[in-house]
Amino acid sequence: MRIDRLLDAKLASPNGSEAIALLTETGHVISYAQLAEQVSAVAETLQQRGLQPGHRFMLLGENSADMVVVMLAAVRTGAWAVPLNPRMSAAEIDGISAHCKPRMVYFASQHCVEAGQHAARYRAQGDSGGTFQQGHLFDLPKESQPDGSETGTESDVAIMIYTSGTTGLPKGVMLTHANLDFVTRTSLAQQVILAGDRIFHAMPISHSYGLITILLCGLRAGACIHLVTRFSAEKLASAIMDGGITVFQGVPAMYARLFEWSVQTGRSLRPNQLRMLYIGGSQIDAQRKAQTETLLGIRLHHGYGLTESSPVATRTFGHQPPADVTAGWPVPGVEVVLRDAEGRIVVQGQGGEVCIRGPNVMKGYFRDPVQTAAALDAQGWLKTGDVGVFGPDGDLSIIGRIKEMIIRSGFNVYPAEIERVIAAWPGVAQCAVVGRSVAGDEEVIAFIEPIAGLLVDVMGLSAHLRLHLAPYKLPAHLLVMEKLPASGTGKVLKSVLKQQFSTPPE
Repeated sequence: MRIDRLLDAKLASPNGSEAIALLTETGHVISYAQLAEQVSAVAETLQQRGLQPGHRFMLLGENSADMVVVMLAAVRTGAWAVPLNPRMSAAEIDGISAHCKPRMVYFASQHCVEAGQHAARYRAQGDSGGTFQQGHLFDLPKESQPDGSETGTESDVAIMIYTSGTTGLPKGVMLTHANLDFVTRTSLAQQVILAGDRIFHAMPISHSYGLITILLCGLRAGACIHLVTRFSAEKLASAIMDGGITVFQGVPAMYARLFEWSVQTGRSLRPNQLRMLYIGGSQIDAQRKAQTETLLGIRLHHGYGLTESSPVATRTFGHQPPADVTAGWPVPGVEVVLRDAEGRIVVQGQGGEVCIRGPNVMKGYFRDPVQTAAALDAQGWLKTGDVGVFGPDGDLSIIGRIKEMIIRSGFNVYPAEIERVIAAWPGVAQCAVVGRSVAGDEEVIAFIEPIAGLLVDVMGLSAHLRLHLAPYKLPAHLLVMEKLPASGTGKVLKSVLKQQFSTPPE
């Protein structure tokens, strides 16, 4: 199924058209019938203004109803939706624009100050009282040409998401209708999201997790999606206690903030109506998992994937709770193997690079055959750059990234090993471990963000690490920071930490 038709099945089901699709923070309600009608109307307008299949269509904005409508409308025309985080710098956005050469750019300026600032830079025109009255639309008729590979089938690109990956240079990940159809169907089959669920949606829809795993999977299931422009623990707590939320999908930092909120306010979040909790983006530690499950009273599910895998490869759904914190099992229809540096599959219990093959794997990187060939081999295997290990029950654990590996005194050290031990220490909200070159070697440096209002006993933590880690894995420095630098999705920016602390602390 082409993903631009995902609303059709819902409209054909009994009472499906009257069900609520989107609920905004201002209380605006959009039913599935209204959403389908708005998408069709905007798509027709975009076509009249010159948008064709294969054109790129950039969008800048926070989670809002107009972002969802305009994005789905662009895809309906056969164009490629290219959502961007409006908090990116002007140079970053201009660089992506120069690379993908969009036919049009939509700025969701009514709900996002940064989008309005970028619209002013582009001198985009408003549309008071018209189709795009909640934002600005900018035309670049002379800049863009259709891709030319469109066939009108599921093999066409639907969405392109830019990711820096391990190179630091933005790469346009081309995801097809077939990729998105497979992932949303798999979500239905595994009952990740159900019709009638009420989802707290705070992950940016400019990110594959927020766009695909939550928004598209939620719409295909027929759920009610509460769009939240920017996450706060107070908003989430209120939605859980008073909003009847049944599903929350977030990253570790969001769960850490919710726990902080509970500690600071002394308020309980039980009982509640939560049916499903899910964590992605990075792996949570055992203590945070236990805290979250105690706080909310239900099991916390895990998953693993990356934008290039649309973005799911493994989940804990359909299996008994694993004995340890893991990323789960390959979703049905997806193959996952671990390979050594020579490309040989490693045996169970040994670490290796995670390689993925299946209908979820991207078409490639836009206008970048060299990077595409480096990531995808001739047999269709996606080389992720992540290092994993399979447990005795067949579940996958991610233990680090090849590029982040630290070589200390000749030994390989993966930051995730150390981070798990630090995260279990009282008062730690989140942490990050990086390597730094010193004379003839690398040293390990750990950065720690405490739970708001609490202190971290650094001396006690040092003793704790000596008990649980080999000597060559011990951090040379434990640095406490009020806040760790993070992306818009809450992922800690280790590259920033390495740049800020390029010289050893005194």
